[in-house]
Amino acid sequence: MKKVLFLICLLSFTTIVFAQEEKSNIQEKDSIMPEEKSNILYDGSPYNFFFDWRKKPTESHWTGIGFAFSNLNGLDQENVNLILNRSYSITLNIVDYNVPLSYHWLFVTGLGFDWSRFHFRGDAGLQRGSDGITRFLPDNEGRSFRSNKLLVYYATIPLLLEYQKKIGGGRTFFVNGGVEGLINLYSKSQVEIRTNQSGIERVSYRDLNILPINFRLVLRTGFDDFSIFGYYQPCSMFQAGKGPELRSAGIGIALN
Repeated sequence: MKKVLFLICLLSFTTIVFAQEEKSNIQEKDSIMPEEKSNILYDGSPYNFFFDWRKKPTESHWTGIGFAFSNLNGLDQENVNLILNRSYSITLNIVDYNVPLSYHWLFVTGLGFDWSRFHFRGDAGLQRGSDGITRFLPDNEGRSFRSNKLLVYYATIPLLLEYQKKIGGGRTFFVNGGVEGLINLYSKSQVEIRTNQSGIERVSYRDLNILPINFRLVLRTGFDDFSIFGYYQPCSMFQAGKGPELRSAGIGIALN
Protein backbone atom coordinates (compact mmCIF):
# COMPACT_ATOMS: atom_id res chain seq x y z
CA MET A 1 0.00 0.00 0.00
CA LYS A 2 2.86 2.39 0.85
CA LYS A 3 4.51 1.61 -2.48
CA VAL A 4 1.30 2.41 -4.37
CA LEU A 5 0.94 5.77 -2.57
CA PHE A 6 4.59 6.56 -3.29
CA LEU A 7 4.17 5.82 -7.00
CA ILE A 8 1.03 8.01 -7.16
CA CYS A 9 2.84 10.94 -5.49
CA LEU A 10 5.84 10.55 -7.79
CA LEU A 11 3.61 10.50 -10.90
CA SER A 12 1.73 13.59 -9.75
CA PHE A 13 4.97 15.50 -9.05
CA THR A 14 6.36 14.56 -12.47
CA THR A 15 3.17 15.70 -14.22
CA ILE A 16 3.27 19.09 -12.46
CA VAL A 17 6.93 19.64 -13.40
CA PHE A 18 6.30 18.87 -17.09
CA ALA A 19 3.24 21.13 -17.14
CA GLN A 20 5.25 24.04 -15.71
CA GLU A 21 8.00 23.54 -18.31
CA GLU A 22 5.47 23.39 -21.16
CA LYS A 23 3.79 26.62 -19.97
CA SER A 24 7.17 28.35 -19.78
CA ASN A 25 8.04 27.25 -23.35
CA ILE A 26 4.70 28.59 -24.69
CA GLN A 27 5.27 31.98 -23.01
CA GLU A 28 8.78 32.20 -24.49
CA LYS A 29 7.44 31.46 -28.00
CA ASP A 30 4.73 34.09 -27.64
CA SER A 31 7.27 36.70 -26.55
CA ILE A 32 9.37 35.99 -29.64
CA MET A 33 6.41 36.42 -32.05
CA PRO A 34 6.54 39.97 -33.50
CA GLU A 35 3.41 42.12 -33.18
CA GLU A 36 2.09 43.93 -36.22
CA LYS A 37 2.08 47.69 -35.69
CA SER A 38 -1.31 49.29 -36.15
CA ASN A 39 -2.24 52.81 -37.21
CA ILE A 40 -5.53 52.43 -35.35
CA LEU A 41 -5.79 52.78 -31.57
CA TYR A 42 -9.02 51.21 -30.38
CA ASP A 43 -9.02 53.14 -27.09
CA GLY A 44 -8.77 56.55 -28.83
CA SER A 45 -11.57 59.08 -29.09
CA PRO A 46 -13.89 58.30 -32.04
CA TYR A 47 -14.74 61.99 -32.49
CA ASN A 48 -12.70 64.60 -34.37
CA PHE A 49 -13.61 68.29 -34.54
CA PHE A 50 -12.36 70.83 -37.07
CA PHE A 51 -11.86 73.47 -34.34
CA ASP A 52 -10.09 71.15 -31.83
CA TRP A 53 -6.33 71.79 -31.68
CA ARG A 54 -5.50 68.67 -29.66
CA LYS A 55 -3.86 65.75 -31.46
CA LYS A 56 -5.91 62.54 -31.24
CA PRO A 57 -4.49 58.99 -30.92
CA THR A 58 -6.65 57.98 -33.88
CA GLU A 59 -7.70 60.46 -36.57
CA SER A 60 -9.63 60.14 -39.78
CA HIS A 61 -9.10 62.66 -42.57
CA TRP A 62 -12.42 64.25 -43.43
CA THR A 63 -12.82 67.23 -41.10
CA GLY A 64 -11.32 70.47 -42.40
CA ILE A 65 -11.81 73.18 -44.98
CA GLY A 66 -11.56 72.71 -48.74
CA PHE A 67 -11.92 74.49 -52.06
CA ALA A 68 -12.81 72.89 -55.39
CA PHE A 69 -13.43 74.12 -58.91
CA SER A 70 -16.76 72.79 -60.16
CA ASN A 71 -18.24 71.79 -63.49
CA LEU A 72 -21.78 70.94 -64.58
CA ASN A 73 -22.25 67.91 -66.79
CA GLY A 74 -25.30 68.02 -69.04
CA LEU A 75 -25.27 71.77 -69.72
CA ASP A 76 -26.26 71.87 -73.40
CA GLN A 77 -28.21 75.13 -73.52
CA GLU A 78 -27.71 77.42 -76.49
CA ASN A 79 -26.05 80.75 -75.68
CA VAL A 80 -25.40 79.64 -72.04
CA ASN A 81 -21.94 78.50 -70.96
CA LEU A 82 -20.46 77.76 -67.56
CA ILE A 83 -17.59 80.04 -66.51
CA LEU A 84 -15.25 77.41 -65.06
CA ASN A 85 -12.82 79.75 -63.30
CA ARG A 86 -15.71 81.36 -61.40
CA SER A 87 -17.61 78.16 -60.52
CA TYR A 88 -16.51 76.57 -57.28
CA SER A 89 -17.52 74.97 -54.00
CA ILE A 90 -16.23 75.67 -50.49
CA THR A 91 -16.48 72.82 -47.98
CA LEU A 92 -16.35 73.02 -44.21
CA ASN A 93 -16.44 69.61 -42.54
CA ILE A 94 -16.86 70.33 -38.84
CA VAL A 95 -17.02 66.91 -37.13
CA ASP A 96 -16.54 63.25 -37.92
CA TYR A 97 -17.04 59.97 -36.09
CA ASN A 98 -14.81 57.00 -36.89
CA VAL A 99 -15.11 53.29 -36.18
CA PRO A 100 -11.87 51.22 -36.32
CA LEU A 101 -12.28 48.12 -38.49
CA SER A 102 -8.74 46.66 -38.54
CA TYR A 103 -5.09 47.68 -38.31
CA HIS A 104 -5.32 50.32 -41.04
CA TRP A 105 -9.01 50.70 -41.86
CA LEU A 106 -11.66 53.09 -40.51
CA PHE A 107 -15.33 53.67 -41.19
CA VAL A 108 -16.05 57.41 -41.12
CA THR A 109 -19.21 59.49 -40.89
CA GLY A 110 -19.84 63.05 -39.73
CA LEU A 111 -21.37 66.42 -40.61
CA GLY A 112 -20.23 69.23 -42.88
CA PHE A 113 -21.40 72.02 -45.19
CA ASP A 114 -20.91 72.82 -48.87
CA TRP A 115 -21.38 76.21 -50.52
CA SER A 116 -21.52 75.84 -54.31
CA ARG A 117 -21.66 78.70 -56.86
CA PHE A 118 -22.02 78.27 -60.61
CA HIS A 119 -21.50 81.34 -62.85
CA PHE A 120 -22.87 81.36 -66.41
CA ARG A 121 -22.17 83.40 -69.52
CA GLY A 122 -25.30 84.21 -71.49
CA ASP A 123 -28.55 86.14 -71.39
CA ALA A 124 -30.70 83.34 -69.98
CA GLY A 125 -31.02 82.53 -66.26
CA LEU A 126 -32.48 79.60 -64.36
CA GLN A 127 -36.06 80.26 -63.27
CA ARG A 128 -39.29 78.38 -62.82
CA GLY A 129 -41.68 78.88 -65.70
CA SER A 130 -45.45 79.17 -65.64
CA ASP A 131 -45.71 75.38 -66.22
CA GLY A 132 -43.70 74.71 -63.04
CA ILE A 133 -40.56 73.53 -64.88
CA THR A 134 -37.17 75.16 -64.25
CA ARG A 135 -35.40 76.31 -67.42
CA PHE A 136 -32.84 78.82 -68.66
CA LEU A 137 -35.09 81.72 -69.68
CA PRO A 138 -34.21 85.16 -71.09
CA ASP A 139 -35.40 88.46 -69.64
CA ASN A 140 -39.01 89.29 -70.53
CA GLU A 141 -37.92 92.60 -72.09
CA GLY A 142 -34.93 91.14 -73.93
CA ARG A 143 -32.36 92.96 -71.81
CA SER A 144 -28.80 91.66 -71.47
CA PHE A 145 -27.33 90.16 -68.31
CA ARG A 146 -24.31 91.56 -66.52
CA SER A 147 -24.00 88.42 -64.33
CA ASN A 148 -25.82 85.12 -64.09
CA LYS A 149 -25.30 82.55 -61.33
CA LEU A 150 -26.79 79.62 -59.40
CA LEU A 151 -26.17 79.20 -55.65
CA VAL A 152 -26.76 75.89 -53.87
CA TYR A 153 -25.89 75.32 -50.19
CA TYR A 154 -25.86 71.80 -48.72
CA ALA A 155 -25.39 70.02 -45.43
CA THR A 156 -23.20 66.97 -46.07
CA ILE A 157 -23.17 63.59 -44.30
CA PRO A 158 -20.33 61.25 -45.37
CA LEU A 159 -20.25 57.45 -45.37
CA LEU A 160 -16.60 56.68 -46.07
CA LEU A 161 -14.07 53.88 -45.82
CA GLU A 162 -10.54 55.09 -45.05
CA TYR A 163 -7.15 53.37 -45.30
CA GLN A 164 -4.17 54.94 -43.53
CA LYS A 165 -0.56 53.88 -43.02
CA LYS A 166 2.52 55.33 -41.36
CA ILE A 167 5.38 56.06 -43.75
CA GLY A 168 8.85 57.54 -43.37
CA GLY A 169 9.37 60.42 -40.98
CA GLY A 170 6.27 59.62 -38.95
CA ARG A 171 3.98 60.91 -41.69
CA THR A 172 0.61 59.31 -42.45
CA PHE A 173 -0.55 58.43 -45.94
CA PHE A 174 -4.30 58.03 -46.33
CA VAL A 175 -7.00 57.47 -48.91
CA ASN A 176 -10.74 57.43 -48.31
CA GLY A 177 -13.80 57.21 -50.49
CA GLY A 178 -17.51 56.58 -50.49
CA VAL A 179 -20.62 58.74 -50.67
CA GLU A 180 -21.71 62.06 -49.21
CA GLY A 181 -25.39 62.65 -48.57
CA LEU A 182 -26.51 66.15 -49.61
CA ILE A 183 -29.33 68.00 -47.85
CA ASN A 184 -30.40 71.15 -49.68
CA LEU A 185 -30.43 74.05 -47.21
CA TYR A 186 -30.71 77.02 -49.58
CA SER A 187 -30.71 77.61 -53.32
CA LYS A 188 -31.45 80.44 -55.72
CA SER A 189 -30.71 81.77 -59.20
CA GLN A 190 -29.56 85.39 -59.37
CA VAL A 191 -29.09 87.64 -62.39
CA GLU A 192 -28.02 91.24 -62.79
CA ILE A 193 -29.79 92.92 -65.72
CA ARG A 194 -28.57 96.02 -67.56
CA THR A 195 -31.39 98.59 -67.61
CA ASN A 196 -32.05 101.30 -70.21
CA GLN A 197 -30.88 103.95 -67.77
CA SER A 198 -27.39 102.38 -67.68
CA GLY A 199 -28.16 100.96 -64.27
CA ILE A 200 -28.20 97.43 -62.87
CA GLU A 201 -31.28 95.55 -61.71
CA ARG A 202 -30.72 92.47 -59.54
CA VAL A 203 -33.34 89.74 -59.73
CA SER A 204 -33.44 86.48 -57.71
CA TYR A 205 -35.45 83.34 -58.38
CA ARG A 206 -36.26 80.74 -55.71
CA ASP A 207 -38.18 77.46 -55.72
CA LEU A 208 -36.13 75.99 -58.57
CA ASN A 209 -37.18 72.33 -58.11
CA ILE A 210 -33.73 71.35 -56.81
CA LEU A 211 -33.81 67.96 -55.08
CA PRO A 212 -34.07 68.34 -51.29
CA ILE A 213 -31.91 65.23 -50.75
CA ASN A 214 -29.21 63.99 -53.11
CA PHE A 215 -25.77 62.35 -52.96
CA ARG A 216 -22.37 62.39 -54.63
CA LEU A 217 -19.40 60.04 -54.90
CA VAL A 218 -16.19 61.28 -53.28
CA LEU A 219 -12.52 60.28 -53.22
CA ARG A 220 -9.76 61.87 -51.14
CA THR A 221 -6.06 61.13 -50.70
CA GLY A 222 -3.06 62.85 -49.16
CA PHE A 223 -0.49 63.01 -46.39
CA ASP A 224 -1.10 64.17 -42.79
CA ASP A 225 -3.20 67.36 -42.93
CA PHE A 226 -3.15 67.97 -46.70
CA SER A 227 -5.35 66.23 -49.25
CA ILE A 228 -6.60 66.32 -52.83
CA PHE A 229 -10.22 65.37 -53.35
CA GLY A 230 -12.77 64.97 -56.10
CA TYR A 231 -16.50 64.39 -56.30
CA TYR A 232 -19.15 63.49 -58.84
CA GLN A 233 -22.92 63.76 -58.56
CA PRO A 234 -24.43 60.86 -60.59
CA CYS A 235 -28.03 62.14 -60.25
CA SER A 236 -29.36 65.45 -61.55
CA MET A 237 -29.51 68.39 -59.17
CA PHE A 238 -33.15 68.93 -60.17
CA GLN A 239 -36.25 66.84 -59.70
CA ALA A 240 -36.98 64.48 -62.59
CA GLY A 241 -38.98 66.19 -65.33
CA LYS A 242 -38.95 69.53 -63.49
CA GLY A 243 -35.55 70.90 -64.46
CA PRO A 244 -32.44 70.45 -66.62
CA GLU A 245 -30.27 67.35 -66.24
CA LEU A 246 -27.31 69.01 -64.51
CA ARG A 247 -24.81 66.94 -62.49
CA SER A 248 -21.98 68.62 -60.62
CA ALA A 249 -18.37 67.41 -60.55
CA GLY A 250 -15.29 68.99 -59.00
CA ILE A 251 -11.68 68.63 -57.94
CA GLY A 252 -9.90 70.55 -55.22
CA ILE A 253 -7.59 70.68 -52.20
CA ALA A 254 -8.28 70.60 -48.48
CA LEU A 255 -6.59 71.14 -45.12
CA ASN A 256 -7.70 68.38 -42.75
